[in-house]
Amino acid sequence: MVLGGAGPTGRRRPARLQGALVPGGFALTAPASAAVGLALRGGGSGGPGLYVAFAGVGAGPALGFSPTLTGALATVRPEDAADAGGLLVTVTQLGRLLGMATFGTLFLNRLNAPGAYAYADALWVCALASAAASVFGAAAGLLRPRR
Repeated sequence: MVLGGAGPTGRRRPARLQGALVPGGFALTAPASAAVGLALRGGGSGGPGLYVAFAGVGAGPALGFSPTLTGALATVRPEDAADAGGLLVTVTQLGRLLGMATFGTLFLNRLNAPGAYAYADALWVCALASAAASVFGAAAGLLRPRR
């Protein structure tokens, strides 16, 4: 619900804030991912703070995804729009597939580790890895393309 509500509203924000949406979205996702892992680390239910962390995990990518797509397609000529849109969707899905495979492998690897809270530990490690990837994404979003 947060993803669907935050993403489409990006164009309504002031133009001076548009460039900050992508790194800001990743910057929001990093601590939210770590908070999800921390809330569930001990094998508990996470409490009410877990819902706030989940909202951050949903809102962060939503804030960054819409401006990224808009920026990627903004300079495409109208006659090339269909090809560019298809390529963008394909690359996006490939990125999600690689991310899911990477984090899934990490999770399953940690799940086989000995311990009373193997599932919670595997989730904690994946949450930290997700937070680290989000920090990298925020840093990459701060880089300006050369013209």
